[in-house]
Amino acid sequence: MPGVGDVWGGGATFAGLVDPDFRGRGLGGRLLRWGLEEGVRLGGDVTVETESLTGRAFELFAGHGLRQVFAEDVLRFDLGAGGVPEMGWPVGAGLSSWSDGDAERFFWVYEAAFRERPGFPGLSAEEWIADLVEDDEFRPGWSVLATVPGVGDAGFVTAAVGWIVQVGVVPAARGSGLGAALVTEALRRMRDDGAGEAWLDVNVDNPAARLYRRLGFVDKGRRARFRLG
Repeated sequence: MPGVGDVWGGGATFAGLVDPDFRGRGLGGRLLRWGLEEGVRLGGDVTVETESLTGRAFELFAGHGLRQVFAEDVLRFDLGAGGVPEMGWPVGAGLSSWSDGDAERFFWVYEAAFRERPGFPGLSAEEWIADLVEDDEFRPGWSVLATVPGVGDAGFVTAAVGWIVQVGVVPAARGSGLGAALVTEALRRMRDDGAGEAWLDVNVDNPAARLYRRLGFVDKGRRARFRLG
């Protein structure tokens, strides 16, 4: 099922899917060529996105002159299998669940944790908060802000139905185990409310990926973005 659209900045983004029962017949290559031709016709950069990157798909994209510009792994945690690991908190840490009054505190920790990362979007507090709370599946009770003596607001986790949305720790509090404690806190709250699983996305270049796997998250796929030229 091909589709080309989302024309932005003079370019086009497209993705295609092939029914598993019909794979191995060259349909993916034909869809890719069609999409590239349509994208070039529209003009500007052409971007291809995939929700399930495999070695064969990578070779297919590379063979058509596409270069990978982004990739993230999709991980799953089974909340019903072996329980949630116990992770200790830094001495004196305090926790607050998401509330309207504390939303901007979450934002400032988010900004301090991620603003030095390449591609940081630079959203305003209003935009970032709206992206979360306007999602019907956002769960304030599973979203936690942590304070640490000598640092103040030091880390956060936000969560939605089935997902750990984002985890961040300010530079001054890294290496203290705070990130692991925040993730497991969110997992426990999800489990206690009856959730059976939790998913998250992590950039392949993010060192936090090792932490998530150590906690028990299992790889379930890879999303990626490729660009022509």
